[in-house]
Order: sequence, then structure tokens, then C-alpha cells
Amino acid sequence: MRLAPQNQGHEGDLYIYDDATRTAILETISADRIRTYLALANGSELRALRLYVRNAALASAFLGPLQALEVTLRNTMHRLLSDQYGEDWYEKIGLGNSQQKAIESAKQALRREGKTETPARIVAASTFGLWVGLLAKGNDRLLWRPLLHQAFNPTPARKDVYDQLDRLRTLRNRIAHHEPIIRRRLRDDYARILRLLQMLSPEVADWVRHHSRVPEVMATPVSRIGRF
Repeated sequence: MRLAPQNQGHEGDLYIYDDATRTAILETISADRIRTYLALANGSELRALRLYVRNAALASAFLGPLQALEVTLRNTMHRLLSDQYGEDWYEKIGLGNSQQKAIESAKQALRREGKTETPARIVAASTFGLWVGLLAKGNDRLLWRPLLHQAFNPTPARKDVYDQLDRLRTLRNRIAHHEPIIRRRLRDDYARILRLLQMLSPEVADWVRHHSRVPEVMATPVSRIGRF
């Protein structure tokens, strides 16, 4: 392998592929995984690998903002539910089957690790999908109208919040499973994250705007992505 200086500051160095290295990397990624990138690259293996690197860089950049959104949403909703029903609210409010399964999965994860099933740990071990599901249509009268609308300022339509969060849940899962995200409207995804955070906590939204690398990575041409 060889590295050629790019003179692009913190973006690092442009990776130069020889034939053997390119073949080895393509085989490691696998034909199924690289197929999407080859299609976008019109069959060019070199450009497909650069798109793969761009995808990895974008996925890495999105992790911080998505984490901030998930943690802010989770803790805000948990606080509201705890104030109303107690910290073990999930045992008291008659959750739907999917939410009950999500809570049970969190408990099972704690058992496997030999940890006590405290409310704080169960909440921390829960998935993003649990919190998105609590805002679904089936919980409109039970949770949204009497309580969870208070998490957002100004109060939006429940369906709008649910739809936006569900789109971001899909993005998060694609990143977690190393799937391509470069075909998504990522600028719209990033705007959704900031819009939701602004309603949940303007302070966290400003903090994410300051630290996020998403705009920088999205603005970098494929041929200039040096790091992921």
C-alpha cells in the first residue's frame, strides 16, 4: 500500500490502491456488501471503494448527533414518566406488546451481565426503538396527550414527531449494521436531528451544532475523504 500527501490538513492522506490491495479489500467487504457501491460508481472498483470510505466517514460523523438525540429523548421522557408514575413506570402503565418486549430485552441484557435490574439501568439498556414506540399512534391517549407532549417545546403534532424519529431510528440501525447510508437524504436527516433536539433542549442542540462533523464530511468530495 502507498500513501500520497494531499495537503488537506486534518483530512489526512489520500490512500492509493495497488491491484493486490484493491482485490483483497473488495474480497473482505464481500460481493453483496460492495454491490451497492459498484452500482453507484458505474462499475468502477476504485470509485466504489472511495464511496465505501465516504459512507464510513458519514456514518461515523452521524453517531455523535444521533447519540445526543437518543440520550436526550430517553432521559426527558423517562423523567416525565417517573414524575407521574414512579421510576418503574414501565411496570405500571400497560405498555403495548412491542414496548413490553423491549423492556424485557433490556432486563435480559442486564441479567447476562450479572447486573441488578434497577430502573436507571433498564432505561440505559433500552433501545431507541422503545422510546420511538412510546410516541406511536397506539399511545396517543395513554401517553402523548396527558404527558409526553410536554417533552417538546413548542408542542408538535405527535405523528410528525413519531415519523421524524422513526426515520432517524432507521438511519441509526443502518449505521449500526454497517449498511449503506449514502443514498439517503442525509442533509434532511441531519436537519431532523437538530430540529428535534431544538424542541427537546435548545442547549443540547447548540452543543451538537458546535461539535458535529456532519456538515464538514458532507461537504467533502468523495475523492478527498481521507479519514473515517
